[in-house]
Amino acid sequence: MIKIKKIIPTALLLTSVSSVALADNWNVGASASYANIDGTARDTQIDNRTNTVVAQDRGATGGDAKFPFGSIFLEYAKTANKDIDLIIGLDYVPFKAEIDSRSFSDTSLEAGTTGTGTRTAKLELKNYATLYLQPTYKIGGGTAVYGKVGYIHGDVKISGSNAATSSTINATDTLNGYTVGLGVQHNLNKNLFVRLEGNYTDHDKVTATDSKGTKFTADSEMYAGKLSIGYSF
Repeated sequence: MIKIKKIIPTALLLTSVSSVALADNWNVGASASYANIDGTARDTQIDNRTNTVVAQDRGATGGDAKFPFGSIFLEYAKTANKDIDLIIGLDYVPFKAEIDSRSFSDTSLEAGTTGTGTRTAKLELKNYATLYLQPTYKIGGGTAVYGKVGYIHGDVKISGSNAATSSTINATDTLNGYTVGLGVQHNLNKNLFVRLEGNYTDHDKVTATDSKGTKFTADSEMYAGKLSIGYSF
């Protein structure tokens, strides 16, 4: 009887420890990313000599830009077993991120003659959020590796001017797409962790029209490195 009385509290303690170890939890944190976005663009202009819409083949149609940005995240981690966690999370960029500001030479098709000038354009991201699923495998020593797949949604603002056509542009379009990534996480203690991640994002096309009726269509993809620190509770 004495042995049973000793075994029962011990069993309850072990069960409690096991439950804590496998308990589901929430994660919050902040991230710093450095990205390279590679894009291609096409535009059409009304040729006033023929009153038709024509595709343009002048100026630059592609390029890339490098820029940093920060984000915050909230996650729910579901423990599948002692080795695997399934994480669903939301990552949000709480402020505008300027992608790039560029200038190109350009020509106009108005009034029966061509004109030349400089075209400038600036792209900004805002309300940029990613909903993602992140399976995580614990390899031991407080370290884990993970994969990520997610859906992104945001707004892109296009602003600029064109001296060749005396036109301006100030438009906003919705930006959607998907992202995939791989990363490693290391727990500093029972609550704090750090992550290092590489990811790829493919955006859908965005369109905008300037004050003279020139329509721009752009397609982009982004590669980013990401460093995060988080708190688990």
